Amino acid sequence: MNITKQQFKDLKDKKYRKSNGIFLVEGQKFCADILKQKIPILYTFTTDKSLTGYPNIVLVSEKELSSLATTKTNQNIVCVCKIVSYNIAAIKNSLVLDTVQDPGNVGTLIRSAMAFGYSDIYLINCADAYSEKVIRSSAGSALFARLHIISLADFLANKDKIAKNFIVADMFGVPIKDFCLPKSKFAVIIGNEGNGVCEEIKKIANTKISIPMRPEVESLNAGVAGSIIMQRLSEE
Repeated sequence: MNITKQQFKDLKDKKYRKSNGIFLVEGQKFCADILKQKIPILYTFTTDKSLTGYPNIVLVSEKELSSLATTKTNQNIVCVCKIVSYNIAAIKNSLVLDTVQDPGNVGTLIRSAMAFGYSDIYLINCADAYSEKVIRSSAGSALFARLHIISLADFLANKDKIAKNFIVADMFGVPIKDFCLPKSKFAVIIGNEGNGVCEEIKKIANTKISIPMRPEVESLNAGVAGSIIMQRLSEE
């Protein structure tokens, strides 16, 4: 398959990828995951002349592949994939991330949501869920999750499709051990690392819950706190 120099150059540009709804996946493991998930692959760039089984294979030099990759170690393969859009309505319980900026936290929370049965993940003004850092910190779980990149306005307008109960993580909330889980579909909301959940979302919350901690520890980071809450609520 042929690709022009300009097309290849455009793929390096994050703004170009975002505006065209595409993302890059690096390495044999994650690219194999993409195949399993049947996410559309527009190009498969590789230095391996014997590579088969991928659509639209383009042989490139080590230097060209390195210019696309973000990892220091050359992975020999980079797939250019189309972002899949999902129906905004949640299937079961869901996770909502409000302005979580650290890619490590976003990846950790996506991984935990997948592990504990939260079917849909809504990201409002968060770190790029399709960045290499998020994919790696999620151990590839981001490639299998139903991700919704959504504005605050669209989230609020569609809240009834997402859940009947919204549970906000808040250090002044009800201790999680004393919380009675609602019988209807719910969403756990994790806020920004420094500022927490915004006021607009707090207004729709049914409950605020907290994780009891020893007094010498002021707080947990968003990835850890959200993971603990999701795990505890999945046991109910």
